[in-house]
Order: sequence, then C-alpha cells, then structure tokens
Amino acid sequence: MFWGLIMEPNKRYTQIVENAFHVSMATLDVTTADAENVQVMLCYESRNYLLCNLSKGSHLQMPLDLCFKKGTKIAFTSNGRGHVHLTGYLLPEEDLDDFDESEDGEEEEEETEEEDVPQLVGKQAKRKAQTSPAGIKQTKRLKDQGGFMELENSSGDDTEDDSDAENESAEIAEDDSEIEEEEEEDSDEDDDDDEEEEEEEETKPQQKKNKQNKQQQAQQKQQKNQKVENQKPQKQQNNLTNGKDAKAKQVNKEEESENNSQLPKKKVVAGGLQIEEIKLGKGPLAKPGKFVAVYYVGRLKNGKKFDATTNGDGFKFRLGKGEVIRGWDVGVQGMKVGGKRRIAIPPSMAYGAKGLPPVIPGNSTLIFEVELKSVH
Repeated sequence: MFWGLIMEPNKRYTQIVENAFHVSMATLDVTTADAENVQVMLCYESRNYLLCNLSKGSHLQMPLDLCFKKGTKIAFTSNGRGHVHLTGYLLPEEDLDDFDESEDGEEEEEETEEEDVPQLVGKQAKRKAQTSPAGIKQTKRLKDQGGFMELENSSGDDTEDDSDAENESAEIAEDDSEIEEEEEEDSDEDDDDDEEEEEEEETKPQQKKNKQNKQQQAQQKQQKNQKVENQKPQKQQNNLTNGKDAKAKQVNKEEESENNSQLPKKKVVAGGLQIEEIKLGKGPLAKPGKFVAVYYVGRLKNGKKFDATTNGDGFKFRLGKGEVIRGWDVGVQGMKVGGKRRIAIPPSMAYGAKGLPPVIPGNSTLIFEVELKSVH
C-alpha cells in the first residue's frame, strides 16, 4: 500500500508510527524551489540524521532505503526553500519484528526464508528417483458353472506398456507360426495335386474348379502373409523412432547441466565486495551512466530480510552516479538483462559504522539477491 508525505520548508513533522512503512524516494517540487540546496533530515532518539541534499539544478530526487517499525517515534524536517515529497509503501509487521532473537533461531528462519524465494537462490531442486515396481498384468480365469470369473492385478502404466510390448512380440511369433503352417499346407496341397494328375490324365471340369479354388485360397493366404511381413518393419521403425526421441531428451538434459556447470564461481572485487552469478543474462549490458531497473531482496548477514522489490517496474536508478550505496554501483555493473546475482556488500561500501537505524545496525554486511530487468 502506498505511503507519502509532503513537507513544507522549515517545518517539523513528528509522529509515532502506527503502521510499519518503508521510505523509498525523496523528490523536490521544482515549482516551489529555487537554486539553493534543500536538506532532508530525520530525527530519531533525540539525534538528527541527514538523509539527502536536493537541488533544483542537479538532484531533483534521491532514492532512500528506510524502514520504520510500529511504535517508533520519528520526525522529518527540511531546510531551505521548496516542498519535498517523501514516498514509499506500508510494510507487513511480520517483516520487521523479532530482530532481537538468538542466532540459532535466526539461522532457522534464514533457511525457511530462502525456501520462500527459490528463484533468487538458484539452487537446483533435488529430485527423488521414482521407480515403479516391475510387474506383469496377470489375468486368472476360474470356471464357475459354465462361465469364467476374471481377476486382474495391474501394476501401473509402465507395466501395461511392457505387457503391450510383450503381447506384440507374441502376436508376431504367432503370425510367423501361422505362416509356416500355411506354407506346409500349401506344399501338401501341391503334392496332392501332383499325385492326382499322375493318377488321372484327364481332369474333369469339377476337379478343375476345385483346383482353381485352392489356388485362389493359396493366393489369399500369401497376401495375408505379405501384410504381416509388412507390419513388422513398421513396428521396428516405431521402436527406433521412440529410441531417437529418448536419446534427444537425454542430450538436452546433458547440455542443460553443462550450461549450469559453466557459471563462474564467487569472485571478490575491490573493497572486499563478493559477487556470485546465479543466472547469466542474455540481454543488454549494464554500464555506468545507464538507467537500470532491478528486482532485489536485501538481507542482513544473519538472514533477516530488511527490504525487497519483486514486482512492478522494479527499483530504478542511474548506475555509477552515486544515487545508491557504492556496493550497488559496483555489484550491478557488468550484468545482462535477465541475469541474477548474489552480492555481499561489506560495511565500508554500504552504511558503515553508523548503519541505518533502526533497520540496519552499524558495521552490517548486506546480502542482496539482484535480478536485472531492463537497461536504458
């Protein structure tokens, strides 16, 4: 849900937070501002913190990353001329509580939270091997007063496929045996015809008709046998085709595993910042001076999530111009659209020894999982 505050110059806006919220952006209203700088301040626990400097000539807006829990007493002020718009969104209370739990509990929550965002973790899910028990469809027939009772025990689709293959081979064997029997019958009939011709020199018209009928039957049997022979290569060809499909699927799986294995390991750049590639993108390259939009999830080193943007147009900023913490300018550079990275930012490249109370303690190492959505 949207949150916003319009600040007039030199006025103090004090409140006790009723609903936890996140401040994402400070923007200067150019219609009320002049050439002087406008300072945006936060008062927390009787101390004043400078959030940003806005200027009509150079810095009209500045991205912020502030989270406030329910019950916190805060105050915003602005020095200079010009109205300032603070914008952000309300946060579920569950995302900001339980900061004082033990380390053991925090580690357990880290494991459960990482399971909630598998697309950023990038670990390949482990699949358990599924095996179906080998069995054959059995049919038992029992005589029951002149009829039959049929009992079937099927072991699944895989077993039925195996039984179908065995039935096909059995049918082919039966066809082969029928062909051999018919050939033997044909040879016996030919022998009988030869003997009749030797015994009788003159054949009667009725005998000629019988002989012609036998010849026609023999031709029909031969045609039937030919059809059976033609069906065998077709079945063999289907088996070969299925084998090729299986091989093609196996090759695709091997290529996918090789591509995943080619991802570079963790690397450490200047300042101690660590970069781990989760997924390599294929789109435009993020270079200094370009406007980029990202999805991200930010966590402390103990696994506590303190900020996230995972929908809409994403978080936008100009890369390499100091609009974000230095760790982001360095960590996002070199990504391609569609790529994902895990960036571990040391305190010196984040919020330093002071931190960002009350959300980020001092000397905090920040872990960001970043997905690059667009480059302009």
